[in-house]
Amino acid sequence: MTTVVKRFISLYEQLDKNSIEQLSDVYHPDIVFQDPAHEITGWHDFYRYFEGLMENLSFCHFNIQSHHQENDEAFLVWEMTFEHPKISNGEPVVVSGSSHLKMFDERVIYHRDYFDMGQMLYEHLPVLSQAIRWIKRRMRSE
Repeated sequence: MTTVVKRFISLYEQLDKNSIEQLSDVYHPDIVFQDPAHEITGWHDFYRYFEGLMENLSFCHFNIQSHHQENDEAFLVWEMTFEHPKISNGEPVVVSGSSHLKMFDERVIYHRDYFDMGQMLYEHLPVLSQAIRWIKRRMRSE
């Protein structure tokens, strides 16, 4: 495991409102970040995204379960637990996911997260959660 991946894992396992300043130690200024809801290019927008994200969360913790690296690419499997006052009545939400990283110049230049938006958000919103449960029941019965 390279130093970049070690720094990445260390940062995310301790990520909170006070540690987002350390993102610059891990990410390249030309970072490209993608997840199911966002596509962000460049350090400034990436930092603003994390600033807003951490401001709205009551709690966020990543547990990196496994990782694999080959040359300048890495793949990590993780579990995120977070609390948001407007999601799931402020109760903890657990989301399983993975990240694909590409490194350049001793920093992460590409970061793509894969996770189920339903597991993260939709299943925890009052009206949508009922509709999703209904759809899942229908799919199981057919």
